[in-house]
Amino acid sequence: MPTDCVEQTWDYIESVVIAILKRHSEDYPQLKLATTRAAKSLISKMKEQSMNRVLEIVQMEKLTDYTCNPDYMSEWGKLLSQQQKLMEDVRNCYYSSITIEGWGTIKIEHLRGKSETILQQAFDLKTRMKAYWKVVLRRLLDTMALLLKFNVHNLVTKEMDREIFMELLGADGGKSIERILEESPGIAGKRERLKSSIGLLRESKEVVAQMMDKVASYGD
Repeated sequence: MPTDCVEQTWDYIESVVIAILKRHSEDYPQLKLATTRAAKSLISKMKEQSMNRVLEIVQMEKLTDYTCNPDYMSEWGKLLSQQQKLMEDVRNCYYSSITIEGWGTIKIEHLRGKSETILQQAFDLKTRMKAYWKVVLRRLLDTMALLLKFNVHNLVTKEMDREIFMELLGADGGKSIERILEESPGIAGKRERLKSSIGLLRESKEVVAQMMDKVASYGD
């Protein structure tokens, strides 16, 4: 089913996007959680939209048998050219199945005893359906590929930034962002230790400078 293909494609897109976001936010645990949640929510919505669109396309194909693709007439004519061989095999061949170019192996035992007019009409209808179905498959494949490419482009260039921003802003008026910007206890501890180290270095520098001045004065 086309919907299965769309679902599997979006599952793959989600795995790639989440992996990239996690890698780039590895050093920011609070941001990592928010971006991952936003990405999953957005991709879930876009997947549903794509599924609905594909179902609409399938319904349109079921309701309307239309194409202006010249390949349809070419394919139909090629398949129809085997009609005479089928008629002869039905009349003269005693095998239960035969092989016809473009059709493969088909059973003919149930066709014996039918009027030639009915067989010709049935074969013509079957060739039209077969030729049209090939056009439908190509059209469906092209449409799905274009749809997915368009949605992925919007996901990366427009929707993702907006979704992450809304996730960070949340319903608390931006307090989530403030919490993300807050230093973690571990980082705060490291910063205080670094400040202490800098202070000690400055004191050591002053002590060393004083000692050097005294040494120089003794030399004089």
